[in-house]
Amino acid sequence: MSTPKPINAAYSDVALPLHIDLNYYESPPGIQLLHCMRFDDCVLGGESRFRDGFHAAEELKKAYPDEFATLVRCPATFQKIHYERERPVHMRYHRPHIVVNHLGNVIGVNWSPPFEGPLRLPAVDIDAYYAAYWQFARLLEESPHVIQFRLVAGEVAVFNNRRVLHGRTSFELNGGHRHLQGCYIHIDEFKSQLMVYLNLHGDKNASMTAVGNQDLY
Repeated sequence: MSTPKPINAAYSDVALPLHIDLNYYESPPGIQLLHCMRFDDCVLGGESRFRDGFHAAEELKKAYPDEFATLVRCPATFQKIHYERERPVHMRYHRPHIVVNHLGNVIGVNWSPPFEGPLRLPAVDIDAYYAAYWQFARLLEESPHVIQFRLVAGEVAVFNNRRVLHGRTSFELNGGHRHLQGCYIHIDEFKSQLMVYLNLHGDKNASMTAVGNQDLY
């Protein structure tokens, strides 16, 4: 919901690029639920956007292997430093945009343009980093695989924040209201409960991989 003096871009009416929430935490939240509380017909824009980050990373690996290797090797800076608020916050975490396991498989994607800070890289890596960053951003934002739609009051969008990037288009209220309420479920807790259910009531040989929690398998 937009506010007159937002402490976060999410509380404004500007467009939000595709991103993962809370990438400046050591363990970003897993399952995210966005409940559309109100979305008046007079509001223009504000459509939700989603993109599978693992799929985009695999596209980068196939089409631009050097850029892929750069984003695996070079750490980015994710931060939230804000003192002019009721509860000041100072958080910073360094991690690469793409994480692979010992087999070279993508097991993590970290992407949050609104919350990225100064790089801590050797000068020799800067140009290669930004060239790779631009290619990955293009594959994310300009892809035909982006899912975009307008939520309706009462609907809930549920997705894996550790893998599926989300964003929105800019909007104009025109005297109306747009109110989305979000909450999170830890990815390991969700995975645990699902595995328990499958083992007790379903396929005991089932497994869950590539959920974005950076489990090697």
